[in-house]
Amino acid sequence: MRALFLAVLLAGCATSARADDAMAPFAPLIGCWHGAFEGNAEIRDDRCFEPMLGGRYVRDTHAVQPTSYRGETIYFTDVARSALAFTYYSSDGGMSAGVWHAEEGALVFEPHTYVGADGATLRMRSRWTIESADRFVTTSEVERDGAWQPWGRITYTRANAP
Repeated sequence: MRALFLAVLLAGCATSARADDAMAPFAPLIGCWHGAFEGNAEIRDDRCFEPMLGGRYVRDTHAVQPTSYRGETIYFTDVARSALAFTYYSSDGGMSAGVWHAEEGALVFEPHTYVGADGATLRMRSRWTIESADRFVTTSEVERDGAWQPWGRITYTRANAP
């Protein structure tokens, strides 16, 4: 019985370590950032990343200034799908869920569907390129008529950078 208990305990520790490792690509982003929208200097996105629940998850909150739009994303390991996943909730009642993966110097968010509170949908994908310890760039695209088209680019700088 002790051997079974120990085996279950060790398996739980191994799962925890794998989950923590899975969130490691977010390590350079932990903290707060100011994002400048390409082509629109009057709008910015203030964003903060924080590990939660022992590092098994990462919470990402953002606020688009000077609007009232806000959002929160939780990144996690979806064990049932054997995938790295996210769920996004917005202040206007919309949400999306999908999967992501890490590449050299980037986080890639695979095509997913945002569903607004009114039921309208937007198929999108994005790539976050980490350029330095104090800068990353998000590039998003939307799918229209079967083709991917640019939708937005935001350059983030660390909020407490010199």
